[in-house]
Amino acid sequence: MIFVTVGNATQPFTRLLEAVDELAGKELFGSERVLIQSGNNADFHSSRCEVKPFVSIDEFNRLMKDSELIICHGGCGTQLHAIRVGKVPVVMPRREKYREHVNDHQLQLVEALAAEKKVIPVYEPDDLPAAIAEARKLNERGFTLTPTPMLSLVAQAIEELAHTDSLN
Repeated sequence: MIFVTVGNATQPFTRLLEAVDELAGKELFGSERVLIQSGNNADFHSSRCEVKPFVSIDEFNRLMKDSELIICHGGCGTQLHAIRVGKVPVVMPRREKYREHVNDHQLQLVEALAAEKKVIPVYEPDDLPAAIAEARKLNERGFTLTPTPMLSLVAQAIEELAHTDSLN
């Protein structure tokens, strides 16, 4: 199964969703099930992929673990979760220039994690097929999480934010 997730940001991210749907139409995924968590993209529909706006945290965890391929936005929690379950995700950061986010922090994080070979970056839809092929090869070989300064900082920031939220 292929799991595509765009998180819960309120800005649209149809650039990734439509690109995946188009590849499914070209049969890039063969007969594999493609599940898209479409988030706040109410106008996005697909006749080729299963679409759910949101999934529970338990289902999210199961999908991350059970998927052969993860394609996602550049949210730090999503990327870190994929890495922690031993996957090398294909990651397209939301971009300010496309009005997909308020700034380019996702781009910066994706570039940093790509430099550490933890994610396969995709900046434009045309780059998806090659990135998917590369991720499939890496995920077939297996991936062992080795702590790096970047991953430790991201994990610490997420834990601090979660702790702060639980206090409020």
